[in-house]
Amino acid sequence: MHGLGTYRYASGEVYDGSFQDSMRHGHGMLRSGKLNTSSPSVFIGQWLQDKKTGYGVFDDITKGEKYMGMWQDHLRQGTGVVVTQFGLYYEGAFKDNKMMGTGILLSEDDTVYEGEFSDDWTLNGKGVLTIANGDYLEGSFSGEWGSGLKVAGSYFKPNLFDTDKEKTRAVKLGRLCVCAEDKWQAVFEECWSQLGCEAPDQGENWKAWENIAVALTTRRQHIQDRSHSRTLESLEVIPQHVGPITMERYNTIRLYLIKACDTPLHPLGGLVETLVAVYRMTYVGVGANRRLLPQAVNEIKSYLNRIFQIVRFLFPDLPEEGGLIPEPTTILQDKKEPGSTDAPLESPKPSHVVSSSALLLPVLLPRLYPPLFTLYALDKEREDDIYWDCVLRLNKQPDLALLAFLGVQQKFWPVSMPVLGEKLQVLSNTKNICFASAVETLQQISTTFTPSDKLQVIKLTFEEITQEVQALLKQDFLWSMDDLFPVFLYVVLRARIRNLGSEVSLIEDLMDPCVQHGEHGIMFTTLKACYYQIQHEKIT
Repeated sequence: MHGLGTYRYASGEVYDGSFQDSMRHGHGMLRSGKLNTSSPSVFIGQWLQDKKTGYGVFDDITKGEKYMGMWQDHLRQGTGVVVTQFGLYYEGAFKDNKMMGTGILLSEDDTVYEGEFSDDWTLNGKGVLTIANGDYLEGSFSGEWGSGLKVAGSYFKPNLFDTDKEKTRAVKLGRLCVCAEDKWQAVFEECWSQLGCEAPDQGENWKAWENIAVALTTRRQHIQDRSHSRTLESLEVIPQHVGPITMERYNTIRLYLIKACDTPLHPLGGLVETLVAVYRMTYVGVGANRRLLPQAVNEIKSYLNRIFQIVRFLFPDLPEEGGLIPEPTTILQDKKEPGSTDAPLESPKPSHVVSSSALLLPVLLPRLYPPLFTLYALDKEREDDIYWDCVLRLNKQPDLALLAFLGVQQKFWPVSMPVLGEKLQVLSNTKNICFASAVETLQQISTTFTPSDKLQVIKLTFEEITQEVQALLKQDFLWSMDDLFPVFLYVVLRARIRNLGSEVSLIEDLMDPCVQHGEHGIMFTTLKACYYQIQHEKIT
């Protein structure tokens, strides 16, 4: 047995993945149990000569625990993370399949133990136990978590006289778990080997394209569906280009990648499909634990970097991360109007910055969005609840009362608004009429996936607000932030976006660095400020 396949064992176990010399070798998934629908455990990860070795995720459904970490000879060995259905979180060292060595254990109520372990959930040795209010115990611990701990040590109450909460012992997570770059190496190795490379970037570009064409041609012969066959045919052709890279060339590459990632038969499509499967396997079910959010975000960033490396191998003329593609300039200096100055009629456009997130997030993020957004919602639950409570209370007020409460200047108060083709007068008791089109636009933030699409929604909202104010004042108008902020705050309140904190965090974490300081960045900062303002709004 060699290559990809499925093997059903007499015991009822099913293995799906790579084989070499009749042994499980490479990336694969093993489901145990008679019934596939309710198997007691699932392992997905790296195999070496028939044994779990390397990074893998083990979902112990019977126990309600999930392990994400390193393996050796079928045993948990090295660093890893365990989360349970009761909200416990452990990250640290494993030896001989047990939690052994230094680790951090957090319970649902934010109680933290940082120190030595000798077995699963068993504390043994020096450590520090910090209670949610900041008080902590330092000393020697022994016993199993949750069943009475023996402690010899000192008790500290730092907040008794010191009101500065910042000085409390903050636990830093992520130091004792597997770093994102070391996860799913077997999956990427498989993609490189399909392109004919022994190791990343170690191979001939033309050979890779030949391998892609062979893989697609072989599959195309077995496919009846004409349109699907045509897609495969178009993917066999290398998008040719001579000379320096242009925006037109960049867009050709972008469209090729979208098509390739949508086709599982293409090495890139197969890679994306596997990454989506392992990501969901990790962060769905028991893995939906708010403490895993930073790891889930870093994992996506790592996917982007590693896929971008493959893309640049296939398209060597594509600039590296942060490189520039000059925009075409059409400076019309020949046809000057009589009496015009020497200045060109059109100035050159700024260059386009190449980034892995701009190129690949639109392909990757929609598929990974449900588990990722669930983690954001869990992480921001408390803040979003406070914000939502305030949104519901403030939305009981009519339009004019709310505009006055938020300090919007009267010159910006609409007198009448177009609703369904009719002009409606804004009276003291009218609700949800003012800036209605801007409100509707902002609500679309919840239906988009990528940070760039969400930022575009914010930008369009600002444009809608400006258009309405210009129509009202009957003149061109430049905003100052003091004038704009209360109006935008009104729109945010009326838009009633349930998980606004989660939306803001997602944009912040995965936003393309090159837009942070531009127009989009300023508009995003304004939305973020509105979210914090609503949480801390004193309602009279």
